[in-house]
Amino acid sequence: MKHYTQLPSQLETSCDVDASFVQVRGGGFLTQDMVGATLDQWRAGAEMPAEVLVDLRDVAGYESGCAEMAHQFLESAKQHGVRRIAFVATSAVLRTAAKLVLSGSGVRVRFFGDEIAAKRWLDSEEQSRLQPLLGEAMRES
Repeated sequence: MKHYTQLPSQLETSCDVDASFVQVRGGGFLTQDMVGATLDQWRAGAEMPAEVLVDLRDVAGYESGCAEMAHQFLESAKQHGVRRIAFVATSAVLRTAAKLVLSGSGVRVRFFGDEIAAKRWLDSEEQSRLQPLLGEAMRES
């Protein structure tokens, strides 16, 4: 494994038009500026995504203060429409930090070792939520 100083530091948000969730992918060493800029995308908007996939597999570490910023933001996440967050992390340290950050958020959270399983969970929940609506629409037509 490469030393964290050799990994590119990044925190990117993306949304696939075919997916029902927003994906946040981190890498290298995360700073408060990076976390703040990512959170500002939703602070400025009226509505946050209902489902989020956070991929921390390539994160080697984070600056002190990052966890507290994320915790404060997530305390209001449910009120702003976030229902579920899937975390992908292979590091026990990052999983533990994520669990601490999410305490008290009221959002459903699951942790995964790979992205495919996380996406499957987010997609399956979306399908099960839509199924009754689709059934009603078919009966009405």
